[in-house]
Amino acid sequence: MDEALRDAARKPIPLEEWEAIKQGWLPKPEKGRICCLTTNCTFEEVFQHTYTPPMQIIKRPVSEVVYSRSDYDGYKWWTTWHNERGQKPAPELVAEIDKFQNTLFKLPAFRTLDTMKRFCRYAQPTNGTTEFNLYSETEHLYIWIRLITRFRDYNVYVHYYDKNAVEGTQ
Repeated sequence: MDEALRDAARKPIPLEEWEAIKQGWLPKPEKGRICCLTTNCTFEEVFQHTYTPPMQIIKRPVSEVVYSRSDYDGYKWWTTWHNERGQKPAPELVAEIDKFQNTLFKLPAFRTLDTMKRFCRYAQPTNGTTEFNLYSETEHLYIWIRLITRFRDYNVYVHYYDKNAVEGTQ
């Protein structure tokens, strides 16, 4: 009940803190296998070091490895990938990016655009009424997920930032 009330208040506790996990009723997640989506950005320093790509006016974090842009056409998700710097990411980063992206779109919340819209009540609202943020991280990456609930728009942007590059800029 505690977990459900916290979830309803948009302040869920980590899975490993659930009573069912502590009591052994559910298996304890393996270290490194839990990846949580959260409404709190814990990596603000990513956005302090930026550059402006050629032919653009919007600055981008220097630690950005790649980002994906996905839209839902009423039947399935379509994703395009963007690498502003044109540098090939390290193999361990590519593996983490693929695993995260594939897992994200297997979540029930991303079954359709409508399920994503309902899921957005748990996401961080922005100034716009149709845009929300979520954050996550893996062993080597910080991740910012921008959710846009408008039909016929790009609906999900997933930005991947190299943790080592962030630490190197400080």
